[in-house]
Amino acid sequence: MRYLALKLLPKNLISRLMGALADAPLPSPVLLSVIKLYAQIYQIRLDEVKKPLGEMKNFTQFFTRELKEGSRPIPQDPKVVVSPVDGTIAQFGSIENGLLVQAKGIYYSLADLVGPDLAKEFTEGYFVTIYLSPADYHRIHTPVAGKVSRFSYFSGQLWPVNRFGVEKVGGLFAINERLVTPIESQEAGLVGLVKVGATVVGKIKTTYTNLSSNQGLSSALNLPVLPAKAYAKGAELGHFQLGSTVILLFQKGRFVPHEFIPGKKLQMGQLIGHTLP
Repeated sequence: MRYLALKLLPKNLISRLMGALADAPLPSPVLLSVIKLYAQIYQIRLDEVKKPLGEMKNFTQFFTRELKEGSRPIPQDPKVVVSPVDGTIAQFGSIENGLLVQAKGIYYSLADLVGPDLAKEFTEGYFVTIYLSPADYHRIHTPVAGKVSRFSYFSGQLWPVNRFGVEKVGGLFAINERLVTPIESQEAGLVGLVKVGATVVGKIKTTYTNLSSNQGLSSALNLPVLPAKAYAKGAELGHFQLGSTVILLFQKGRFVPHEFIPGKKLQMGQLIGHTLP
């Protein structure tokens, strides 16, 4: 019954409306009360927030908050791969027969997720899926230093990416809206960073293009970044406007994971593995 209700709901329209609501300006006392209540419910550390709460104009500015410098230290060893987000490890493992694990006994196609051409780059590679809850910091950073010269946008649905969605919606991550960023790294080879939209995610935005998700488009776009943009490890790559999921893809033999456990909490900049030449 819950699945049917979600299927019938106009999820993309609802998500755009929720995004517009979050963007709506509020009187400072009202907004401050909302932020403090939200922070109390989700146990968010307000002392890490860079912008003074009193200067914020709407809830989106809080949800997409920047953190104070030094809140997430970045290891400088070029062989260290870091988490691009605050979140929770949902799934991880080898990419076998072109399939990734969505949940126990549920798989989805790498080619459906990123397109057949890019999928070839990650044949027999490795993946890790990181879920961002409403409590998490929602800016996305680079896991390695590298260059972005292209990206892909896949329009799609906006099913929830929580436990219910992951366990009940087949091919969830490959049918939801998503932005795919290949990062060309000297140390790690090609690293894929897939940003997956979800119900109530107003937009996914990046720092290398003005295009954002959930615009009512109906297409798969493969576009260049001109000029190509170089990023240091841990540099900001974009943000979610309300929570979602990131999937990292590594080429065969280029990545060794570090202490991956389902349900493990991560912070942006935390060591998640090492590169191999």
